[in-house]
Amino acid sequence: MKEIKGRTAVVTGAGGGMGRSIALELAAEGANVAVVDIDKAAAEAVAAEIGAKGSRATAHAVDVSDLDAVWGLADEVYAEFGSVEILVNNAGVTLRPFRASWDTSYEDYEWVMKVNFWGVLNGHHVFVPRMRETPGEKHIVNTSSMASLISVAGHSAYSAAKSAVDGLSHAARGELATQGIGVSILHPGPVRTRIVTSERLRSEAERSEARGVKPWSDYVQQPGNPIVEGKAEEPVTDPDVAATPLEYITPNATGRLVVDAIKANKPHILTHPAPVAELQARFDAVLAGAPQPRQD
Repeated sequence: MKEIKGRTAVVTGAGGGMGRSIALELAAEGANVAVVDIDKAAAEAVAAEIGAKGSRATAHAVDVSDLDAVWGLADEVYAEFGSVEILVNNAGVTLRPFRASWDTSYEDYEWVMKVNFWGVLNGHHVFVPRMRETPGEKHIVNTSSMASLISVAGHSAYSAAKSAVDGLSHAARGELATQGIGVSILHPGPVRTRIVTSERLRSEAERSEARGVKPWSDYVQQPGNPIVEGKAEEPVTDPDVAATPLEYITPNATGRLVVDAIKANKPHILTHPAPVAELQARFDAVLAGAPQPRQD
């Protein structure tokens, strides 16, 4: 997409963190922005922030796992702006503490999948047909995770949901390439956002702390790995740009990375330096699983 100015963007999970950064950057490029978040006050605050800088923005309180609510969102946005050229399916949740797959309840899996995968699918299902009817270039960004590219022990529900986002996005990119719509997958590494407090959105009885979930670290300690240890909840000062794959950063630079990827139609967006050794090991294991040439 060569020109963002004058286009309309829908950004979910935009009440804070990476979503806020993406919404602000798109607005700075001249886009109208529908700021979507389950937290109405947070969405309104970001919309006001955009408006104060001279751009048009609307706030929408939506649970993306609710298909009817997403249909209602689309109706509101199209009534206000007339079109949507950029869709950022960014809303997501996670579980703390990290836990073994066998200690992750069915309800845990269901909750994480409903938001992280079905939330993306709902946005895709509702907006893509209308986007296809809109002339000109369009683009979709689906937020996945570095956890879909490398193995993260103790993070099975999140990794499964984000891997499903990858599968949907790869297929959609191939399909929509003929429809004038690009698709990018955002793979954040450790970005310090309020996602680590996601379970505030569950009933008190469903929250991990109320159920006494056994942490993955009780099974195996992996010192030095902040993803496994869940150190995102520790108050520290973080840079905007990561020097290593596992360094925690602020979400401030994410918006610029996403806007640049939209303009270049990049299939993947990483917030951190690539974990090359882990990626290579996974790729090598895939190749090693193929039948070997017969030695006749």
